[in-house]
Amino acid sequence: MNTKNNQRFQETEIRMESAMLRLMENTEVEKITVKKICEEAEVNRSTFYAHFADIYDMLDKMEKELRKELLESYKNKKQYHVFSGESFVYFLKHIKKHKYFYKVNLQKRKSFPLTQGYEQLWKIIKPRCEQAGIKEDEEILYYFIYFQSGFTMILKHWVETDCAACEEEVAAIIKNCMPDIFDGIK
Repeated sequence: MNTKNNQRFQETEIRMESAMLRLMENTEVEKITVKKICEEAEVNRSTFYAHFADIYDMLDKMEKELRKELLESYKNKKQYHVFSGESFVYFLKHIKKHKYFYKVNLQKRKSFPLTQGYEQLWKIIKPRCEQAGIKEDEEILYYFIYFQSGFTMILKHWVETDCAACEEEVAAIIKNCMPDIFDGIK
């Protein structure tokens, strides 16, 4: 039986997500239909809806999986300074590898993901702000938003230009745009 979490169910989901990524290479997400995904993945519509509520639910699940993949891959690397150029280069390589997904994901973003998996970033930024004498959570939130929105818009521009600039160049720009209070964070 093809139930959630069995291998066949997971393989079917991966096949549909792969079909979505292939379609995203040449088609705007607004023009991608469930029917096109099903045809590309060679599955029925009922199979699609057994996995996802709609295309945007599919994109949300894919984003969570890619975030998990990125975080897992950092665990296998040597210890980076959190906001170092080296850690940004590694992150940018991940974005470039999945650029079709991120191009669509960043285009559809209407607000900044303040609470979507960024708890770890808050745990890094808050102590650094406190060390700099910024104690109120509301004021710290402004630094958090500044970093997150600037970083997001740089990524958005980079993927819209087909990741033309090299990762090291973009990492240096991100590093140079960071507030001084983030210097030396480990």
